[in-house]
Amino acid sequence: MPTNNVDWYFIIDQIHQKKCTPVISNQIIIESLFSDDSLMPAWADSINYPLTDQYNLTRIAQFLSVTQQDPVRAKSNYLHFLKRSLLNLAQQNSEANQNFLSLVRNELRSLTFSQLATERLYLPNFKEELDHPLSILAALDVPIYLTTSHHTFIEAALRAVGKTPRTEVYAWQEGMEDNLPAEFKTNLNFDPEVQTPLVYHWHGLDAYPDSLVLTEDDHLEFLVNVTQDLQEPGVIPSSVRNALSSSLLLLLGYDLHAWDLRVMLQGLIKGKPRRPRSFAIQIIPESQASIKSLEHFQEYLHKYFGQVRFDVYWGDVQSFMQTLWAEWEAG
Repeated sequence: MPTNNVDWYFIIDQIHQKKCTPVISNQIIIESLFSDDSLMPAWADSINYPLTDQYNLTRIAQFLSVTQQDPVRAKSNYLHFLKRSLLNLAQQNSEANQNFLSLVRNELRSLTFSQLATERLYLPNFKEELDHPLSILAALDVPIYLTTSHHTFIEAALRAVGKTPRTEVYAWQEGMEDNLPAEFKTNLNFDPEVQTPLVYHWHGLDAYPDSLVLTEDDHLEFLVNVTQDLQEPGVIPSSVRNALSSSLLLLLGYDLHAWDLRVMLQGLIKGKPRRPRSFAIQIIPESQASIKSLEHFQEYLHKYFGQVRFDVYWGDVQSFMQTLWAEWEAG
């Protein structure tokens, strides 16, 4: 495994100065609930996806959007698939209260995926799973959390440690701002603090399927609009723009080949010379079956992230966060 040269003291110092911003992927949340790799292939099979890349969420969603000629239906299908899959998984637990789960199934349509997981099934149980990456992130002195997740698990983790998060959603397409409830719209006067942090969702919320950035077309539209909106005062909160341009960023749980990472780097992070050199937490290369040359892959990743001022941490998010927490507690 490649050697990690992490300046933990500097990261902790930036956290103390409120100048460290986690950028949290959706993959962290999905992988904490579904432990194997069968989720995306199962969705692909359920919609008769004809190609072999059955782990490519964005392309699968694009296929369904085109075949149904309705992107909102495709997004609703995906969210309902997640809910059914999680409830089915819960019912496979021999110790589960099956009567309770039957009641939950009856209200499945009225629940969001976030509500099902955090308010009915308590998955994850943030009050008990203190070593969960989101539990550790929630316990740190961080005023702003940026995420491309569609779900409110970060908020649940923050509430579990006694904080009061504010959720805001970036309106990445025309007319979206008008359809969001006032509580989720951008409040330019809100000043994030450690006890009242801002969780800023770039890719929509599961409560509003049409707000999701999910298909290939969505990502392209998002990239065009966010590039423009970052230059316009009064669209994206100044606290968020400042975090992107001048704080240490922790990219957590992103797949190198996924659209969300590439769009994030191109639209939000690239070209910010004032930002401290940051960290991208990457899966250990040996676990990537498609890699022919480990040495060349490492070199490629170092150059890929290096051009946007990121160092690579080789390992999973869990190991990174546990080490970070140990350093944080050590002072």
